[in-house]
Amino acid sequence: MERIRLDRQSHRFLLNSHNSVKLRKSLSTVGMLRLADVTLLTPQIHKKHADALADKLIKQWRKVRDISRERWAAIPLKLRRGMTLSDSDIAASQIRFFTLVDSVTVVDAASALLAANKLKANIEECVANTRGLWCLGGIEAEVISLKKMREIKQKDTTTKSEARKLDVCEILAQELEQSVYKADESFMLIHFHGVLTAKNSDQFSAFEAELKSRKEWCLGKRQIEIKKLSEHFAGKPKTTEQNLAHIAKYITKGGNDWYAGKAYLRYKIHFEVDDANVTDEETWIAKNWRRDQLLQQEHKLDGIEDAMSMTVNEIAELTIFIDGFMATNRTRTGYLVAAGR
Repeated sequence: MERIRLDRQSHRFLLNSHNSVKLRKSLSTVGMLRLADVTLLTPQIHKKHADALADKLIKQWRKVRDISRERWAAIPLKLRRGMTLSDSDIAASQIRFFTLVDSVTVVDAASALLAANKLKANIEECVANTRGLWCLGGIEAEVISLKKMREIKQKDTTTKSEARKLDVCEILAQELEQSVYKADESFMLIHFHGVLTAKNSDQFSAFEAELKSRKEWCLGKRQIEIKKLSEHFAGKPKTTEQNLAHIAKYITKGGNDWYAGKAYLRYKIHFEVDDANVTDEETWIAKNWRRDQLLQQEHKLDGIEDAMSMTVNEIAELTIFIDGFMATNRTRTGYLVAAGR
């Protein structure tokens, strides 16, 4: 019976399996079906949290923008020398998208929760140590498969993002005990995505220096990334408010891979969506499932196991982690980090 139980938990789902089916079957297998409709992995819950977070981010942006406009209006006209101050100018100076790759744990909700709570406290401390900085974002535990990442690297030309992610994950995994590192193919990658605002760009530099003073965030290249918001997507202009709404959806997605507003309970082998020019979902899915074909070396048809699918156990542990992290406060937003002023 134990062998059967373990076999069921290591099961991967078929190609084209819907997220809700994966979620319910995984939770049912481990006796946690009650979580099927209460976490960020449920579309209705995700939308509620994404909308609430977007409102907070946009409110902060408008506050920053209005203060900047007031200061600009107070400058005498003769000193402005015909210059103007646009929203994009203000955003370029005073708002950033912040990513921090912290650590890896075994695929275990309790271990991931310990690491996530530690990361939350450390980020709050770093923000508090940086004068004039404001931060709001979320901590995630992404299930990663080093085995799949290595296999794809050998069989396909990877992007710079994919190569960088594999390098960083390998380094972080080596921080675990050697017995764990050798035994486990998959891990949970603990990381943070959020938005920063400041009175001037120097404060972002000061914050980055504060982060780099922590050795655990300097083990691999680009564990820390603080960058300006993009102004275009697929060749079309993108306002700051649109940017923040998209970021809010991404931060609250809960699951692993993400495209066109949908979460996929599959391994993501790069840090971000590299396919900026791929704007239709069918093309994106075809590219990602081509990698699955490379792994199995056969043509994919309906009814064939999805080699990039997370296992039953991985989906269950991810869900238990998300529920536990959400439940650390009464509003079920415990996964969020809100710090600074």
